[in-house]
Amino acid sequence: MKKLAKKLLCLTAVLALTLSLFTGCKSKNEKTLFEYAGQEVTFQEAHVYARIMQYQAEAQYGAYFGDSMWSMQVGTDSKGKKITMQQSVKDSVINQLKQIKVLAAHADDYNVKLTKSEKKQIKESVTAFAKDSTGKKVMKKTEADKDMIQKLYEESTIASKVMQAIIKKANVTVTDDEAKTVKVYKLVFTTKTTDSKTGKEKDMTTAEKKDQLKKAKSALKMIKKGQSISSVAKKFSVNSDNEESYTKGKATLGTKFETAAAKLKKNQVSGVVELDDAYVIIKMLNPNDTTAAASNKSTLLQEKQQAAYEKVYKKWTKDADKKWDDKKSVDQDLWKEVKFKYKATTASTAATTTTTTAAKNTTTAAKNK
Repeated sequence: MKKLAKKLLCLTAVLALTLSLFTGCKSKNEKTLFEYAGQEVTFQEAHVYARIMQYQAEAQYGAYFGDSMWSMQVGTDSKGKKITMQQSVKDSVINQLKQIKVLAAHADDYNVKLTKSEKKQIKESVTAFAKDSTGKKVMKKTEADKDMIQKLYEESTIASKVMQAIIKKANVTVTDDEAKTVKVYKLVFTTKTTDSKTGKEKDMTTAEKKDQLKKAKSALKMIKKGQSISSVAKKFSVNSDNEESYTKGKATLGTKFETAAAKLKKNQVSGVVELDDAYVIIKMLNPNDTTAAASNKSTLLQEKQQAAYEKVYKKWTKDADKKWDDKKSVDQDLWKEVKFKYKATTASTAATTTTTTAAKNTTTAAKNK
């Protein structure tokens, strides 16, 4: 009976081994970290992106932030929980890969393919990456070979081309009227105050608002008597961020402010303009700043292009976003295995080490004597 049990055990082991050879057992690198809009992202893909971002950040900010750079707080989540620099970078990796995967999946929609020159350039980039010190570190840490790196380069390039194709098809433009830039100087007597307990803004009392209006009227009288608007601003302690340039619909103080400013000619001063949360005096510096308009035209075009792209992208990911959960949709146990550590090396540290070594050598030499 015992012999039969042993034979059965051996047979089971052989069958298990044979089965594993045929079906294969997914390594950690091949495991799915998350799925989004029908696209899977493996642990290794995300790991490569994470290490690239890690080493780039360390090279740029390491000397400044020191050993604790990855544990330092860079923000809070919706629940007020601390977000570390490490978590911020890892979240960025997830968001970046979601976008790349979706865009690349829609390459056929825009007939996007890699050209021969692009394929050649990618191969050259992969070779350079594999020889670079940072690239070597990334590949060693993530166990990624050149084929994996090339795949990521290709996918990223295709995604970028799809994005450009979306923007090109949208064919957005910016008119001169949209880019027209108005430059003003403003004195703002706010009718809002900050609650000392909650830190939130609230309306001033009726008495406080009357006092602000009285100040605004006094300031206007001084300006009309010939005092410069900037000197009056200092007297009333409203000399912060007084100058503003804006395009149509983008003034900081809103539509009512823009309407009042539009009635002024160059160097003309308004009366006291009542807004929802302030009393304002406006001096028109330039009703049509053509130099600023040229720059703003480019900025507005980029904003419109981004909006056109996001409209298409959100249409593709609408259903996926409904199902997505930042925590549950990602294999957190797997993702926790990616940890960033940094040891700062500064000039002072090197100097201390050199001094300590020299001291030890001197002591040793003295003992030998």
